[in-house]
Amino acid sequence: FFFFFLLCQCFLLVLENRNKTTPTTPVPNRQHINCSHHQLSPEERRLLDSIAWPETPRLPVPISLNTTSDPAHSTFTILPVRAGGQWHVGDELEALIQIGDFQGRPKQYGGDLVIARLHDRTLSAGVVGRVVDHLNGSYTAVFPLLWEGRAQVEVMFIHPSEAITVLHRIDREHPDRIQFKSIFRSGSVSETSVCNICLPPDQPLCNYTDLHTGEPWFCYKPRNLSCNTRMTHSKGGFKPNLMAKEETLFLRGDSFIGNTLLRDGHMVICQQY
Repeated sequence: FFFFFLLCQCFLLVLENRNKTTPTTPVPNRQHINCSHHQLSPEERRLLDSIAWPETPRLPVPISLNTTSDPAHSTFTILPVRAGGQWHVGDELEALIQIGDFQGRPKQYGGDLVIARLHDRTLSAGVVGRVVDHLNGSYTAVFPLLWEGRAQVEVMFIHPSEAITVLHRIDREHPDRIQFKSIFRSGSVSETSVCNICLPPDQPLCNYTDLHTGEPWFCYKPRNLSCNTRMTHSKGGFKPNLMAKEETLFLRGDSFIGNTLLRDGHMVICQQY
């Protein structure tokens, strides 16, 4: 019992010291407090630029699925070796992917989320392909050839470009769609408050921005407790914020592209030169 009591006291002491190292005073209710308060470092900006997604067209209202990307009308073809002959370990293999819509017409713009891999189950070997978006409905998947023997190319369709447009809109209009909560407790009084990296300043905020890294984090101040009584943190829920018919863009059946997966998807990789 004494050991348990001592452990609890140590835990409370650590928690109290942690609260003292972060600013806990309420942030004034000002309109300029929003998601833009955090200035990105050059490293963060380079990281975001490296994963920037191509621009996708605006969705028509109402949404028509006939013009959206359809895996059943999409194909991929393994391109021959540029110098002719066979593939060897150390070469790069390329596969051309063409996306079509539900009416069987080739897409004229990019932005689809497509992933590809080269693998062999018997060897338990595999490598992820680098997918290049040509912004005209066609893509090239590039694979390094790392082992000798048979291999299979597999292309998987994850989201159509129209769904990416929806995700861009939601990310811009509802950056707080993933909710987090914290429990504040002092004695027998306990309150739960909403937290996030940015919150609408319609009520006083507790500022828990990291003093060393500058990473922002805020919670709505509890009605009857102070900011330094924050005890626990947890995920509080998720709001999809989808409009009418937009959910159909994320409900797909067969995700594998085309019927040529097995016929054109195999090749033999020879030894290095």
